[in-house]
Amino acid sequence: MNTFQPAARNDESGAGSGLVTGLKITTAFLAIGLLVQAWLGSSGYFNREPDLITIHEMLGNLFFLGAMVQIVLAFVATQKNLAPKVLLYVSGPILLASVAQIGLGYAGRENAGAMAWHLPNGVLLMALCTVALIQVWGRTITRA
Repeated sequence: MNTFQPAARNDESGAGSGLVTGLKITTAFLAIGLLVQAWLGSSGYFNREPDLITIHEMLGNLFFLGAMVQIVLAFVATQKNLAPKVLLYVSGPILLASVAQIGLGYAGRENAGAMAWHLPNGVLLMALCTVALIQVWGRTITRA
């Protein structure tokens, strides 16, 4: 049973507005950043442009930091009943999958098997980031 009770007011005024704003920023950053990552990685690899791959690697590390921030914000927000627990439940696997993704990416430089897992793990990350994005941004929709 879900015990999440949305606030009576959705104008984000009050004590939790900073948490909600932070979660909106992190979920958008992770979802959009992942699309940019996919473009950079594939363009760099298939067009043999090492500069794009270097940017892809740097943004991957920022993605990991964003995932760390998101799980902390999600934990605090669920404790204050500002976000549903499913956001916390999806933020954990995002962090774990991003750690795996970084490892697979670096190992994939010399191991085709690791590179083969790097791509589907990226798809899994996109699915998880989409769920998190919907949990945060979808809550602001009011229904009459």
